[in-house]
Amino acid sequence: MSQAPVVRLQNVTKVIGKRTIIDRVSFEVQPGEVFGFLGPNGSGKTTTIRMIVGLMGLTEGDIQIAGHSVRKEFPKAIIHVGAIVENPEMYKFLTGYQNLLHYARMNPSITKERIQEVIELVGLQGRIHDKVKKYSLGMRQRLGVAQAVMHRPKLLVLDEPTNGLDPAGIRELRDYLRRLAQDEGTAVLVSSHLLSEMELMCDRVAILQKGQIIDVRSIRGQTVDKAASEEVQFDVDHPDAALGILEGQGSGKIVDGLLTLSVDRTGIAALNRRLVEAGINVYGIRVKTKSLEDQFLEMTGSETIG
Repeated sequence: MSQAPVVRLQNVTKVIGKRTIIDRVSFEVQPGEVFGFLGPNGSGKTTTIRMIVGLMGLTEGDIQIAGHSVRKEFPKAIIHVGAIVENPEMYKFLTGYQNLLHYARMNPSITKERIQEVIELVGLQGRIHDKVKKYSLGMRQRLGVAQAVMHRPKLLVLDEPTNGLDPAGIRELRDYLRRLAQDEGTAVLVSSHLLSEMELMCDRVAILQKGQIIDVRSIRGQTVDKAASEEVQFDVDHPDAALGILEGQGSGKIVDGLLTLSVDRTGIAALNRRLVEAGINVYGIRVKTKSLEDQFLEMTGSETIG
C-alpha cells in the first residue's frame, strides 16, 4: 500500500498585478524522498517555496502538507514543516547548543535527548559548545538543519542550502540530507543551482520554467528501457572498417576516433560479436547517458539555472 504524499501542490497559481508568476504548478513529495526543484533565474522557484511555507499567499490552487490545506488549515499544516529559506539565522554570541536549547523552549515536545539526536545527525558533536561566531558557513548550515528538524517535521524545505559552501561542505550537507530522509522518513524539498549536486542528492527533480512545471523525472532507481535506442560508443582498432562492417545498423558515425551508433540496449552484444568475428579488436563499449545538466539545457534551451 503506497504512502500518502507529505506535500501535494495542486494547480498552484500566483498572480502579482497582471503578471502570472506561477502557473498551475502541481507535484507531490513522498515520505523519505529528496525532491529537487530546478529552474532558470526568475522561473519562480523561490516564489513557490515561499507559498509552501506560508510566507506568500496563493492566488489559486492549494497546497496540502500532511493532509492539511495551507490555505484553510495553516497552523495544522505548518507544524509539520521545517525550513531554511535563504540563510539560517542564529545568535552568534551563543553556542550552537544554546541556540538549539533556545529554539527547543518554543516547543514543549522537544526533549534534551532529541537535541542530542539532531546534533549527532548533523555531525556537530565536537563543536556544539563553541560559539556560533566561530562556526564556518558549512557548520552554520548544519546547525540550521539541526534546528529545522528538532521537532521531527514531516517536510524539510531548503532554498539554495549550498550557497557559499565549499565542496567538502556541500558533500557533508548532501550526506546529512540523505541520512535524514532514510533514517527519519523526512520528505526533503531542496532547490539549488548546482545541477551536479542535485543529481547526486535527489531521488526526483522537477524543472520549472516561466512559472510552469515542464518535467518531473526520476534520478535514483530509474528503470532502463531496454527497447529504447541509445547512443553507444565502441573503442576499436579500426573504426572505419568497423563502420563498414556494421553498415545499416543504426546511424553509425565516427566521433573522436570512436565508432558511435544509435542502437537498442539488447543489440549491443550482437554488434560486439559481429565486430570480433570480423577480426576487429574491441577495447571498450560505453553507453552514453545524458547528465542532468544535459537534460536541463535540452529542455530549457540556453537559459541559465539559478
